Amino acid sequence: MNPFDRARIQAINARAKLIAACGEQYPTSQQLIDVAEATLGIAIEWESPDDYALGGADALLQRSMHTILIRDDVRQEAKAYLLAHELGHWYLDSPQPAPGTSTVSFIAAPDDEADTTTAASTPSSTSPVSAVVEGYGAWERNELQANVFARELLLPRTAARALWSAGWRSRSIASHFLLPLEVVRQQLADALLLSDVPPVPPAPAHPPSDAQRLAAEAPEKFVNVVAGPGTGKTTTLVHRVAHLIASGVPANRILVMTFTNRAAQELVERLTAANVPNASQVWAGTFHSFGLELLRKHHLLFGLTSQIKIADALQQVRMMVEELPTLQLEYFFRLSNPYDWLPDVLRIIHRLKEELVTPDEYAAIVRALPAVEPDVERERNDIVTLYRAYEAVLRREGWVDYPDLLVRPTVQARDDRPSLAPFLEQYDHVLVDEYQDVNHVMIEFVKKIGSPQRCLWVVGDIRQAIHHWRGASIQSLLKFDEAYVARGQAASIRRYSLDINRRSSPEILRLVERAGTDHVLQPLVPLDRVSPSRSVSGVMPALLHTQKDAQSSVIVGEITQCRAAGHSYGSQGIISSTNAQVDKLAQDIEAAGIPVLHLGELNQRAEVKEFMCLMQLLTQRSPGALLGLFRRANLRMPAADIELLTNQSKLGFNHQRGRWLSRPTAVLSALGQQVVQELSDLLEGATRSSRPWVFVCDLLFEKGFGLESLADQSAAAQINRLALWQFLYGVRNSDGVGSQATLSKFLVREDFRRYIGQRSAERALPPEAAAIDAVRLMTVHGSKGLEFDVVHMANVEKTKFGAEASPRFDERQALLLPPEALHSTQALRLQGEAIERNNLLYVGLSRAKDRLKVYGGTDAATIPDPLRDPSVIPASVARASVPVAAPVSRVPMTPPVAMTFAALDGFMTCSLQYHYAQELNLPIEQDLDVSIRARRAVLAGLEYFYRDGMKTDEAFLQAWGEKSLPTWEEDKMLMEHAWIAFNRGASWQPGSASYVPETTASVNGQAITMPWMLREASGDVIWLRTGVGLSAVARNVRPILENLGGRRCNRISIHSLVTGLSEDAVPSARASTTNVFKSIGALRAGERKATRGKHCNRCAYSTICAQRH
Repeated sequence: MNPFDRARIQAINARAKLIAACGEQYPTSQQLIDVAEATLGIAIEWESPDDYALGGADALLQRSMHTILIRDDVRQEAKAYLLAHELGHWYLDSPQPAPGTSTVSFIAAPDDEADTTTAASTPSSTSPVSAVVEGYGAWERNELQANVFARELLLPRTAARALWSAGWRSRSIASHFLLPLEVVRQQLADALLLSDVPPVPPAPAHPPSDAQRLAAEAPEKFVNVVAGPGTGKTTTLVHRVAHLIASGVPANRILVMTFTNRAAQELVERLTAANVPNASQVWAGTFHSFGLELLRKHHLLFGLTSQIKIADALQQVRMMVEELPTLQLEYFFRLSNPYDWLPDVLRIIHRLKEELVTPDEYAAIVRALPAVEPDVERERNDIVTLYRAYEAVLRREGWVDYPDLLVRPTVQARDDRPSLAPFLEQYDHVLVDEYQDVNHVMIEFVKKIGSPQRCLWVVGDIRQAIHHWRGASIQSLLKFDEAYVARGQAASIRRYSLDINRRSSPEILRLVERAGTDHVLQPLVPLDRVSPSRSVSGVMPALLHTQKDAQSSVIVGEITQCRAAGHSYGSQGIISSTNAQVDKLAQDIEAAGIPVLHLGELNQRAEVKEFMCLMQLLTQRSPGALLGLFRRANLRMPAADIELLTNQSKLGFNHQRGRWLSRPTAVLSALGQQVVQELSDLLEGATRSSRPWVFVCDLLFEKGFGLESLADQSAAAQINRLALWQFLYGVRNSDGVGSQATLSKFLVREDFRRYIGQRSAERALPPEAAAIDAVRLMTVHGSKGLEFDVVHMANVEKTKFGAEASPRFDERQALLLPPEALHSTQALRLQGEAIERNNLLYVGLSRAKDRLKVYGGTDAATIPDPLRDPSVIPASVARASVPVAAPVSRVPMTPPVAMTFAALDGFMTCSLQYHYAQELNLPIEQDLDVSIRARRAVLAGLEYFYRDGMKTDEAFLQAWGEKSLPTWEEDKMLMEHAWIAFNRGASWQPGSASYVPETTASVNGQAITMPWMLREASGDVIWLRTGVGLSAVARNVRPILENLGGRRCNRISIHSLVTGLSEDAVPSARASTTNVFKSIGALRAGERKATRGKHCNRCAYSTICAQRH
């Protein structure tokens, strides 16, 4: 049973009584209120909002008096919700709420239609990250469960689904039944987009084993419980809490720190199901949600408001971009796009913060290290400068970042514990789950929490520590005794080990043990012996050697065989190392007709892109988004009409941002006019200033857009609806400043998020997803805490899972973030990385219950050592046909008479992007950073200098002014760096290098126009560019040199004015073998296909691209 099923069950039962009393199948909220007192045996009193009894709340449950007080000045819809919410507390909460908890009710309404009289504070009004981090302590958890109860009482999912099927829509339901529109929207979202999974009572738990009981009842002050895979870690944790409460410890004196809200919810729900008294008053939640609660309750101490603003990755970058004009940098060149390099710098800063290393301390640490190359030293200096500026802007603007949720409370408790003592000393027992994954700041934070007599009980497994890459330290377990116990307290420490594996078959467990003993940790920490609870199955794990390009086909065959043996798709999981590998496997397996539950990047899914395209029609000047609606016959605008509308959009305001939808356009074809009418009806009332949540809800629940196939219960259809549910709740989050974004701002933010590589918010899948019979895919990191009947572990190789370091080690990163800055040494860093690689294999293998398939290359030498023993895992060579590549998409287009080198380069990067930009002439509607405009000014100024003979300063200033760039006073460093770049280009004297205007070359019969260049007296050519990548340009220009400007050019020197580097190129020996020659042939043949790569994150046509990433 998921954490909110109990709330739904109670609400359904209460509603059944109310319906019986009022005699209506679908009563209005007023009818429910009219019978509530007599039916449910609780008094309802309507009070003035300033009544003393309410205490400033909207509603209040007085449990001892069997009474609910509700303010009387709100609309009927709000009254109904407030009553339903308090009834949720009546049915769900412990009889005696913990001191200090509140029962203020709220209804989340993240749009302009909210009834502002119902809520002073809602989770939806926080920033995007806050929505993810939202606290799950006793108060928050009770409020969320009461919300679920309220929604289900007023409009059960079954009723919402039935009303929808009868033709009702969200606004008509809300109006007729006197319900808050937000309740209706949320219930329709759950009812229509999620699989129907009736709530069921939880299954009885296994009685604890002797080892579990001993660990749960441990009397020592400091307890370290070693819980290997499948040994019942959560069960032991539940029994520990139950034991403490049974022993007389007040539930609200117990703190349980987890790494996921799901784990915390499951813990409390299992305690509640076991009738443990006051279980809901246990504070159970993530480290970061605990830190968030502390900051909220002591916001004045930290110079914050009670509505904590948490900056996500994009907000952090944008704040720092605005700060750059005030900074003096040595290494980072201001003509480099800061969105390219700031995310990496911020990741370094976050790591330093998590190690509690300040900017000054970092500077001192790196100064004390051996000398490095000057450019490394300059970059280190810039990191210090940027770190100081970052901390200053966070405090100045009242923001915190994700690390701050732990760093700021930890530092405050270290420097001034009395200021936080009342909060920290609420707890006598601190329990920590997954202790192997804690980082330095978490360790220090835990040290500060608790009363003087507090007891610490942690559970973890050093062989499941797989987060070293993000700062988790195995030293937390290796040095547990040193970290927490003062001298003379040795008797207060004990290590317990769970010894029964209830998950895996003995055959699989034997392989898991081999991975645990053939491990770099074994000499230091021998693997504890674990016995299987299951009998021998007779099915051995299997190692399948496959060719890399045939691996997906082999996996498809194995999935099919397992299904034939009785294992559903939904009971099978595929695990691989990286997100890129998982994305590729998902695409291949889905193409083979096997349903796959892997949503990937939401905004690149076809069903989500349609909503994004509709947004773009209202926000972009060009109507190019029409191309993204071609899946729908009624919205498929003829290409000629799109071209006409695109050309009209260049005429001015009246033809842009969807205004053409309300203006007759007689020149469109009949079909085009039909599409305009369809779109006009669909988007009626929406503008570029509409709120994303309202916009998407109205499309879904008023127009039925995206809900046309509700009768289709195939796995693929259910997954598509699940993706829409995830997208819907993604747009529901605010823009990070406590107010809802407009469509325009929302799309701009999504563009920037994609640019910096920030994936869609990784919102956990709802429990209803478990009902979809589809294969699950995930990384090893994503598989933690999960188990499957069948596990297919793909792409297994030594470089990812062996003790030896990968040859792709980033030495530059190691110099910028040396181990000395991470409370470590080089030896410990290498040890930690080796342990993590071994642990990844151990964790991946241990997810399997009944069958385990491991897929590796055909070279046995690349297979990790634990998998090379045929007595434990027999090996075989799996043969499968290499999938035939899909036919290349071809568009009948006439090649241009001449094309620029930039256009050709674009075609070679992605021919579909070229098609959109060059052949359909769709404009690029993306915000350009000032650095890009400054680069263009530099090149323009150099052309004035060489072509027109202007003086250097005059040429530079004229170009600078034409691009409307900041003045010296506004951004000194930008102008200074631009001047440096300009002078790099102006270093050739006009007498020694002459200006050459645009010239034309011919390759494979295609004329290619090259930009202006310089020619030296020797005939060699100089090409000044502002791009930073030279190798690809030098390679692609070689076949062009054969007849550049009608003659052979023996050498070209390509200079990057941004980096100061250069690279030479000479003519190709055989032009016909070059990529340029072949690409021109593909261009002429009409090849227009999407090519995946890093450029996708920067593509202006991502939303209309037919390629799903």
